[in-house]
Amino acid sequence: MDITHRAKLVDQSVLSPSTRWFRFESVSAELPFEPGQFYRLTMQDSRGTFERSFSFSQTDLLLPKNQFELVVSAVAGGRATNWLFNADLGAEVTLQGPYGRLLLPEPPAQKLLLIATSVGLAPFLPMLARLQAQSPEHPRLVHLRLGVRSPDEFLYEAYLTALHQQYSWFDLSLFYSRQMPEQPDPWAYSGYVTEGLSAETLDAATDRVLVCGNPKMVDDVYQILRSKGFGPKTVVREKYVFAAQERTAKPKASSAADAALLQEKIKQYTTKQRD
Repeated sequence: MDITHRAKLVDQSVLSPSTRWFRFESVSAELPFEPGQFYRLTMQDSRGTFERSFSFSQTDLLLPKNQFELVVSAVAGGRATNWLFNADLGAEVTLQGPYGRLLLPEPPAQKLLLIATSVGLAPFLPMLARLQAQSPEHPRLVHLRLGVRSPDEFLYEAYLTALHQQYSWFDLSLFYSRQMPEQPDPWAYSGYVTEGLSAETLDAATDRVLVCGNPKMVDDVYQILRSKGFGPKTVVREKYVFAAQERTAKPKASSAADAALLQEKIKQYTTKQRD
């Protein structure tokens, strides 16, 4: 049975023009958690209570067990964005969890491929911290393919580049979809995170893939991996789906003409699918 916890905001900072970091502390209990899992947070604003899901993103293995960190990207008009980005220290939430199957594979994979866009990086950060703690004995390969739009959205740049430089088992590929740095690193590329994925050296029998981020990216990645022999048991996917804005106005009633037009479109679509 899920247990409801109360937590208060104890620290926050700006990571990029559109992204912020938050640290919360549970009021009375430790929070069970495995790297990659998420909790459902309940917040309250002038319209009432609402719920959003967030992956824990802490990289500090010595963080007290009753604390957790979040990396949150702004959503235009989003209730959670408005609440979090304007919250004062001490603001409280309730949360339930943990949930999710985006976990380090057991038994360990010979090669672990992590693919993320933007704040889809969040669940991978605690995983990398745990793998780092196992070094230098870590015998396997971990490759992070991270997609961002521009250099100022390269989250956790110092942490990830330090891992890349210090540990031979960790490989990093960064893909800029809109703007490349003026002096890009050797592992930086122009394009989407799917760029060159079909040429990635992978063995579906021994390797595993974890994917998190934009829903379209997740679907595109999965289709590429399917062509390489991977399937649902070897690729774990988690989509970051932003909550739709609530509408206060009632939906417009459909007229008979609208219904007839809809049926005609369905008929055309069905005919086209059969061709």
